[in-house]
Amino acid sequence: MDGVRCMESPAAGDAPHSSFRTLGPTLLVSMGYLDFGKWLVAVEAGSRFGYDLVLLVLLFNLSAILCQYLSSCIGIVTKKNLAEICHQEYDQKICVVLGLQAGLSLLTSEFTMIAGIVVGFNLVFESNNPITVVCFTSVVVNLLPYTLSLLDKRKAGMFNAYASGFTLVCFVLGLLVSHPKTPVNTNVMFPKLSGESAYSLMVQRRFQGHTLGTLFHDHLFSVLFAFSGIFLVNYILMSSAVDESKNTMAINFQDARQLMNQVFTSPVAPIVLLVVLLFSGHIVSMTCIIGSDVISEDLFGIKLPLFVHHLLPKVFAMITTIYHAKVVGFEGLYQLLMVCPIIQAMLLPSSVIPVFRISSSRSLMGRYRISRCVEILCFLAFLLTLFTNIIFVAEVLFGDSTWTNDLKGNTENPILLPYIVVVLISCGSIGFALFLAVTPLKSACNEAERALSVHS
Repeated sequence: MDGVRCMESPAAGDAPHSSFRTLGPTLLVSMGYLDFGKWLVAVEAGSRFGYDLVLLVLLFNLSAILCQYLSSCIGIVTKKNLAEICHQEYDQKICVVLGLQAGLSLLTSEFTMIAGIVVGFNLVFESNNPITVVCFTSVVVNLLPYTLSLLDKRKAGMFNAYASGFTLVCFVLGLLVSHPKTPVNTNVMFPKLSGESAYSLMVQRRFQGHTLGTLFHDHLFSVLFAFSGIFLVNYILMSSAVDESKNTMAINFQDARQLMNQVFTSPVAPIVLLVVLLFSGHIVSMTCIIGSDVISEDLFGIKLPLFVHHLLPKVFAMITTIYHAKVVGFEGLYQLLMVCPIIQAMLLPSSVIPVFRISSSRSLMGRYRISRCVEILCFLAFLLTLFTNIIFVAEVLFGDSTWTNDLKGNTENPILLPYIVVVLISCGSIGFALFLAVTPLKSACNEAERALSVHS
């Protein structure tokens, strides 16, 4: 496991300056938000709903910033990752369910990474052979993380940090140059928060010569810096879709491709897009390896060799992507890219509860536990994710829109995820979130018992 352990260090390796050390892990996690599925969600949201979702998008982006910042604080104070703490604070059955959710989120990240690069190749080179591109993509984005795991910790960390920063800068500047007439700011409808455990894992080592308060501020600055860029670009995608789509909605791959070509007006922009997808694919692949190791060891209690984390999720994602590409072609890949963020969104309410519980625990965080005002913000963020999922379930069950009819199989578009599976996952996620909301941590129960014994 030395390869995984070397990647667990801050992405800056042994960088001399604390702000660079804190920016490295933030950049790594932010790469998980730069997948093609979220871009398509932003484009389709803009083409369908116009600017009606801007406020909701802004609130979700702020919630993502809050969760990533709290995760970094947890890692700094406890010197543990979220999976380790959940293993200590929850029963084994709860840990297994959390592990299944996290594993499903990692798989969807692999799906969107591979399928997104395939669609990117189609946009740039107009390639009509998706299976060949899938095989090429799987080899390229998965070979580099394995090679880096053989290097020493400092070199691998520095390379990952620079690659992440280069990708984010290219992503932001490339779209701004390509579409200069568009105003500023937001994120996609359902940002993925599955990176909190990997983030807290990467920042858990002790930084010498700096107070915890200084480190908290450095991490807050890093999170705001990285997520502001993502926030800006996704708003540009969304607003560009509003401007370009007019009365045409992106309801299939050809419509989305036409909109993306209109958004990327510069001839260099598609090539920059492909470079961004390849670099972000490498980072996503590496963080998925870290996350897979953490999930199997801390949530399932199973220690697996390194090659299993490299091969199993990626082979499964590769086979699934090839199947969809072979059966329904690029239209199937487009639908896969749209479905994966929806699955991640359905798992969101229960995934944020451990972050909020742990950060507000006096026994775990001590004097660094969050204040009452931040607790209120956490509660509001949880309600936002919960009620959004409830509205989604109601729309799936009783709605009659185009995308619900697609999901139910009432149109000619391919069905990638059976309707009953979507209903069961969404309802199960809501039920599990409500169960976690009323389930205290073991340390909180022990603290209450000690207080009662003292008073009695």
